Amino acid sequence: MESLESFNLSGCQKLEKFPEIRGNMESLSEVLLARTAICELPSSIGQLSGISLLDLQSCENLERLPASVCEMRKLKILILKGCSRLAIFPENLGDLNQLEELYAGNTAILQLPDSVGNLSKLKILSLRNGRKVKHQYARSLILPSLFHALRQLKSLDLSGCNLCDDQASALKNLTSLLMELNLSRNKFIYLPDVFSRLSHLRYLNIAHCQELPLLPRNIEELYVEDFLEKESIAKLLMYPRLKLLSFTNYSFDQQSYTEESNDSSISDEILSLFLSNNMDDVILPSLNSDHRVTCSIVFPERAIPKWFMHQSAEKKISFKLPINWYNDKFKDFAICCVTRMGAGVCSLDSWLSGKYDYAFINAKLICNDHLKDLKVLEKECKVGPASRTYGQCVCFAYIPLYASLQVSGTDVGDINQYSLFEASICGCIVK
Repeated sequence: MESLESFNLSGCQKLEKFPEIRGNMESLSEVLLARTAICELPSSIGQLSGISLLDLQSCENLERLPASVCEMRKLKILILKGCSRLAIFPENLGDLNQLEELYAGNTAILQLPDSVGNLSKLKILSLRNGRKVKHQYARSLILPSLFHALRQLKSLDLSGCNLCDDQASALKNLTSLLMELNLSRNKFIYLPDVFSRLSHLRYLNIAHCQELPLLPRNIEELYVEDFLEKESIAKLLMYPRLKLLSFTNYSFDQQSYTEESNDSSISDEILSLFLSNNMDDVILPSLNSDHRVTCSIVFPERAIPKWFMHQSAEKKISFKLPINWYNDKFKDFAICCVTRMGAGVCSLDSWLSGKYDYAFINAKLICNDHLKDLKVLEKECKVGPASRTYGQCVCFAYIPLYASLQVSGTDVGDINQYSLFEASICGCIVK
């Protein structure tokens, strides 16, 4: 078996024991044992020195890893998520000095060994726990103090790890190169100023945080799922690159809204807040740097605000624009749609009955005068991904006209030649 490159036994549910390694298997680069009944790996597994991928996902009988696993010096990806009985890492985990991705969510692991700081090439670390993992409610994950040593870390997922406010200090050691951070479904209420220096952070999920912490100005996607105060929402206008704002499963300070809302919905209030604060002041400065040229907000509601004049029950809408529709008072285009988001399968019977992980709203300006040589102005706005607990929700997209003009090179004087506006939504499922 000297020439064997891939060993795949995934899904062999009766496989309880992995054979001892004998002979030369230097060509073997991946071992896939996901969803097997393996209880342990032999100590000889370390002889597979050429392995770059070891997949043990959902091996629910696996209780321990031999220390020899850490002799796989070329290992780049280690997948342990779903190994619900696995409680500890080998102490010499840090010997995997080529490891780039470590997935250990939905396990019984509550602490990383001190040697984790030696994983100098680690880019992705996921310890996320789903709602069905029982141990997370009894004990919290103990965060390592060596985050600063993970200098290449780009993505950190600690969702569902039962973390509390007093553990937030460990986050101060995060590398400034971090781009994605998920802290959702923890016990945080208030978070200290640990994010503002993360200059590369693009995605942040901070469920159950009542007060919005100071964020890095480069933030692009923000998920604030519960208890966000109205004053904190107003502060979001400070972040010029924020493209996607998701209010998932929210329970705002109802009193601060209803006293002023005159029976309008919370989504009406928030949309008005964003639109009344001249959105051009936020979006226009970013156009030249090719950052935010659209902005979207997601609400877990079921109705489109009544003040959207043009409405349709289909996934696409189009209407004729009035003559000379563009003038100095015209702002931009606001689009609102109802869809379903969350893990699921898209139904072929009805686009609305499908569940999407995320969606895109596409807007077009079309010139129907065939004598005019004007390109279709088109812009797409992301309105997901969403929380896995989403049901039906309202997606709001703000699409600046200036963005499309800049991309196409169209002269402002030709805008009124466009006579048709079209918008559509397309859902996507992440496998």
